[in-house]
Amino acid sequence: MVVELYVDMISQPSRSLVLFLKNTDIPFEVKNVKLFSGEHKTPEFAKITQLQTVPAIKDGDFSMAETIAIIRYLTTKYADKVADHWYPKDLEKRARADEYLSFHHSGTRGGCMDIFYSEVLLPFYTGKTASEERIQRDLDKLKTQLDKLERAFLKDNKFLLGDEISIADVLAVPEITQCLTSDRDVTEGRPKLKAYVERVKERLNPLYDEVHVPLFEWKDTLKK
Repeated sequence: MVVELYVDMISQPSRSLVLFLKNTDIPFEVKNVKLFSGEHKTPEFAKITQLQTVPAIKDGDFSMAETIAIIRYLTTKYADKVADHWYPKDLEKRARADEYLSFHHSGTRGGCMDIFYSEVLLPFYTGKTASEERIQRDLDKLKTQLDKLERAFLKDNKFLLGDEISIADVLAVPEITQCLTSDRDVTEGRPKLKAYVERVKERLNPLYDEVHVPLFEWKDTLKK
């Protein structure tokens, strides 16, 4: 059975899930959903998930959304097709992974997403530039969350959970990369974080660059 994966590659979580799945033996097929065209809001897509968000999956008669929940489902059902380092079975190692997964949405994603919205999506949707006050607020939040990421998870590790790559890394780094659409390198002034991002990209390339092609093609359209 092939898992149907519904994604828009401009979406950070979509890229994260594709990166994860392409590093497993889980058979899957990509179904592209164009967010900017509203394809996730159609009655047809609502049959996949009433949340009407991407990424989403359909596995036989079962379907669901929400990236982290999807990853937990897939690593449980297809445990024999996923290397243990992605989501370890050891109780303490898995608890540490879950600690990051609980932090991710308000932490790494929350910090990066707010400044991305103000600098990219707000002008894209409204044609208006965010106020200096809003940008500063978002930058303050970004600093706080990246400080936490470095202090609580990265530490002196090669990857967020230790010496091996995990689902934490494929969730975190695409969020950091997303900010480059406004030419903002959020690792600037953070040598430890910058080196970490480069390690993740090196570990995942050429796939990492491949899945980010649609994002940077979209970025180029913003300049026109």
